[in-house]
Amino acid sequence: MHFLGANIVRDQAGTPQGVNFSVFSQRAEKVQLLLFDSADADQATRQFEMTRQGDVWNVFVQGVGLGQAYGYVAWGPNWKFDPDWYPGSSKGFVADVDFAGNRFNPNKLLFDPYCKAFTRDHDWSKGSLGTGPYRTQSTYGASAKCVVVKSKHQWGEAELTFRSNRRDENFVGHRWKDLIIYEVHPKGFTANSASGVAHFGTYRGFGEKADYLKELGVTAVELMPPFEKPLDGGYWGYNTLSFFAPELSFASRNAREEVIDEFKWMVEELHKRGIEVILDIVFNHSGEGGLWREKIYQQGSSAPWNLDPQEIASLFSYRGLDNASYYALPPTNGREYCDYTSVGNTMRCNTPVMRRLIIDSLRYWVRDMHVDGFRFDLAPALGAKDSQYDKCPTSSNKEGTQGIWWDPKNSVVQDIIDDPVLLAHNTRIIAEPWGAGGYPVGQFPASTVRKNVAWAEWNGWFRDWARSFVNYDSWGISSGDGAADKDGGNLLLGASRLYQAAGKRPYHSVNFITVHDGFTMYDLVTYEKKVNDCSPLNPVCCTAPLSSFCDEAKKSGTDDNRSRNWGDEGLKRQMMRNLFTLMMVSQGTPMVYGGDEFLRTQLGNNNTYTVEADNPYSWHDWGAWEARDERVRMKDFVRQVIQLRKDHAYAFAADDYGSNPVDWRSPSYGMPDWGGKQLAINYLDKSKGPELSILINMGQGATDFMLPPGRTWRRLVDTQAYFDTAQYLNAEKLPLRSSANATLTKGTVIPGSTYGVAARSIVVLQAD
Repeated sequence: MHFLGANIVRDQAGTPQGVNFSVFSQRAEKVQLLLFDSADADQATRQFEMTRQGDVWNVFVQGVGLGQAYGYVAWGPNWKFDPDWYPGSSKGFVADVDFAGNRFNPNKLLFDPYCKAFTRDHDWSKGSLGTGPYRTQSTYGASAKCVVVKSKHQWGEAELTFRSNRRDENFVGHRWKDLIIYEVHPKGFTANSASGVAHFGTYRGFGEKADYLKELGVTAVELMPPFEKPLDGGYWGYNTLSFFAPELSFASRNAREEVIDEFKWMVEELHKRGIEVILDIVFNHSGEGGLWREKIYQQGSSAPWNLDPQEIASLFSYRGLDNASYYALPPTNGREYCDYTSVGNTMRCNTPVMRRLIIDSLRYWVRDMHVDGFRFDLAPALGAKDSQYDKCPTSSNKEGTQGIWWDPKNSVVQDIIDDPVLLAHNTRIIAEPWGAGGYPVGQFPASTVRKNVAWAEWNGWFRDWARSFVNYDSWGISSGDGAADKDGGNLLLGASRLYQAAGKRPYHSVNFITVHDGFTMYDLVTYEKKVNDCSPLNPVCCTAPLSSFCDEAKKSGTDDNRSRNWGDEGLKRQMMRNLFTLMMVSQGTPMVYGGDEFLRTQLGNNNTYTVEADNPYSWHDWGAWEARDERVRMKDFVRQVIQLRKDHAYAFAADDYGSNPVDWRSPSYGMPDWGGKQLAINYLDKSKGPELSILINMGQGATDFMLPPGRTWRRLVDTQAYFDTAQYLNAEKLPLRSSANATLTKGTVIPGSTYGVAARSIVVLQAD
């Protein structure tokens, strides 16, 4: 399997001689390569029998090269080869799917799993990908064809230097502990016409907007999946078709065939500004979806359900090449799919072919595209022990009785963190450590071949604690039963209870308050519960309120939001400043959800994944944001607390647990009440940097804090609403578009030995 995909073959002088095509299929009985002259051609200009070597099918075609469009067709046990077969016929047909899970169908043109670029999306008007009653519809003209490509982009000297420096884990500004992540949609960031770029909603537009990210101060972007997806793959992009091809629609309109070069240009523009590129990647399921057993109302909500036949499924690629090697199937009924992911299928990440594809994909994005890291969606699926699917949830048994059998050290999870190519490039590896039937937070392993290298993890416990502590009056610093997810003191210092035993460091805890799948931060302090029905972000519930699609959207999204409607807009902004400050002064790697810095709202919707949500209400609304003083002030506050973190990295970005002693105090300078709402965190080791005192008062009344004695203190941050009012700003003759809640450059000297912290506020002081 060393050279899977389409690879140009050259002679000793470097002259191209042709292309070698290789594709994996363990269960196919015959595979053909089809070559086409155009994206819309419904007949192949040439076709070739592929030769089987083990489980890999190969053919070398002399004289073809860059720009060649191609695809595969395959026969197997459920559809035998018949010499009288022709596209559109049923000759050789046995079943759409057998109990072993075979779904071969030679009428369906299949794309190469290693495809790096496509001609276009599938055109459903020219042919259905479905089986069952659609089994004889040829998709030769309809399907997205792969293209043999080679990038023309030439990396500049500055990029090559940055790339070389990034290999060093001690590269200042790009050590793990220096990372400050900004999660954002690659299209939504600049799709709005007020974004100030020339190429809206594209990779090129994203690169044109890179200066904004530099000015904000983040050191990495985490792009929601930028990979090729189907037309109905949702706005977010979590239904990947090709793990090697960048999404075609994100290329500028006049350069769709240069999508790879545009992606590289974006990466280079970000690197010029010291911003790393992390991709959200989804190996747990594919965009081929599940069975077509969609529930459709015929006569309103009281009508009986109408189910499509079990046999119908879409054949893009993996399913038609070797369904049982790529997907988890119940062993007693391969006609169904194990569905640990809630999207209809689960990929078998630890079969030899998938294990290899995952590593090859990651290496390609790192070596060829200069990507710096990956966030793995529903990452527990990558650690599933293969073939343990006898009681998995399926379309006919949604609950199932078996979760993923978590076995990370004998899976591709360990392969990833030990991979020599990824290690050589100091690649960031980050898990979403829940889903797929489990929540193994803290259990993603360290590397067995390099010290201090390990999986980082989105820390959902930090999120839940911070939201509860700020929004709930009843929630103390360490509330309840002493569980790790309620231990605020430990979470503020990098969650050693979760990660230290696994050989990890504080920075392996990725601390966030909000991300794409949930409320925005503004909505978190505005809505008591989700509002996922009729709205511009869920228009199907406006036009078809009784449809199953509306029903699904309304029910989607968690009900555990830990949100609160604070009513007054000034108080909402105060709560947001509290959340941003907690994130930036906590040890760990902070991650900001793009747009939160401008009070972005999703109108209470906490699951805006649908295709219909790809509209201006989801995009960064630059014009509306920049027109309002209070929004610009919030952005300025976020910029300043990011800088605060950078200026005091010795305290907030520790290298190791316990390396920077913390002095915990109550407001009276005694021992803290861990069940209460007030806490002082003091960093008093002058040998490491300026002394700091962080005063937290989430109580309902103002509280005087005794300050560490013998020092002159200056106020750097005070989140209270008063400093965010036009009354205060005008009285002090301060600009209305700069935040007075953070004053890093001068600071206000604090007279006396105490500081009165307003109700529900956080203060950061620095000693002279």
